[in-house]
Amino acid sequence: MNRTNKKLIAILVFLISGFGANTFAQNNKTLTDILVQKKIITQREADSINSANAFTEKTNSKNRNFTIGVEFRPRMEYRDGYRKLPNDTTSAAIFATQRSRINLDFSMPKFKFHTSIQDLRVWGQYGQSSTSGSLNVFEAYAEAYLSDDYFFRIGRQKVELDNGRLFSAANWSQAARAHDGINFIIKKQKFSSELMTFFNQTSEAYFETNFSPTTFTNYKWLSVHYFKTKINNNFTLTTLNSADGYQSKTNSKTMYVRATSGGRIEYEKGNFYATLSGYYQYGKIQSGQNVKAYYLQPELQYKYKKLSAKLGAEIMSGDDANETSEYFKSFVPLYGVAHRFMGTMDYFINFPSDLKNGGLIDPYLFLNYDLSKKISIRSDIHLFYLQNNVKNTSGKVIDKFLAFENDLLFNYKVNNFTKIEFGVSYMSPQKPLETLSGGNSSRTPIWSYLMITFNPELFNLKN
Repeated sequence: MNRTNKKLIAILVFLISGFGANTFAQNNKTLTDILVQKKIITQREADSINSANAFTEKTNSKNRNFTIGVEFRPRMEYRDGYRKLPNDTTSAAIFATQRSRINLDFSMPKFKFHTSIQDLRVWGQYGQSSTSGSLNVFEAYAEAYLSDDYFFRIGRQKVELDNGRLFSAANWSQAARAHDGINFIIKKQKFSSELMTFFNQTSEAYFETNFSPTTFTNYKWLSVHYFKTKINNNFTLTTLNSADGYQSKTNSKTMYVRATSGGRIEYEKGNFYATLSGYYQYGKIQSGQNVKAYYLQPELQYKYKKLSAKLGAEIMSGDDANETSEYFKSFVPLYGVAHRFMGTMDYFINFPSDLKNGGLIDPYLFLNYDLSKKISIRSDIHLFYLQNNVKNTSGKVIDKFLAFENDLLFNYKVNNFTKIEFGVSYMSPQKPLETLSGGNSSRTPIWSYLMITFNPELFNLKN
């Protein structure tokens, strides 16, 4: 065999090994060195082969991935005092709802695409032979990477920041929550940053941009900046600043902007955790009234073996019914979730209407015990007080203590894709709560649910 043929065979072997698998590719450098020593190939030819194999290995390590996953979540509920106090004429409600999602994900170097298609329904809502339904797109966005640490997320997307109090996907709701817009994200080892803006429009238009919902529930545009950094081994700092604009109900060309600024400081050492968050709202609400409102949340947490305990409070400012003011003083927790913060019976989720603008103070104690790796039980205890004065229909200021609530939750993780939740909540309401929600405070509100969540990955293709 002449020298030329030996070279061709050697090159062919290395090309095949390079395209075959990473196991072969990692040995290429050693083998080329041996061939150079045997004078079968030159050093220049060895460098060329190693460069080709290095490129192939790099290409193979950044595969195109396509996955299909599902989430199937039926939930049965018993309601006799959920959201509203029962009375002598009301009776309990029993029903089941269902969320069915198909999640599609595609990724390749510098690009990702995600969409989540969901169907929501109450069992029996559409009848046995009905073709109606509630199929919609929960999320649909693309991520374009400028580098490994910098990327844009464009499209319909959920927003979950900090602990979810101000911005959350509201996963408890079967419909959940998503926004339409763009988010510029930076993720570094010591800090992360998100700068996002979202925009709402009623429909396509040749002139004007009209978006004016009948209630104060959605914005015309929203801008948010979120920053989180690890100060040292024990302290973490978070800042959040947002501005949401609302179109005037009387003049579509007038925009009122409400701003919210604040953050959180966290301390963690061993089994002990302490945090304090605070936010201040200013600007104008949709009516044009000036805003001056605040929110505070101190919290302590301690873990001992299988038991963890959280002791804290949420304080939301409100308006005083005995005073007149040019300022709106009721804090609104933006687009977050209240269900896991202020009692799962959801008496206080629409702010400020659920409190008649009186604000709220919620001291709480959360206890969680892990019976095993798969089973845990939890008890959430709340005391609810008005933060400010509220008057009843007779014009008298009501007492500020509203209710005691205890939420009990049982979690069972069957396997990696199946979870069972069973919850029971009850409340001891006081007479003043009748002013806020109606009903009879001498009755004991009870709410219970059983929910099963399946979220397996059905398909995963890599090439």
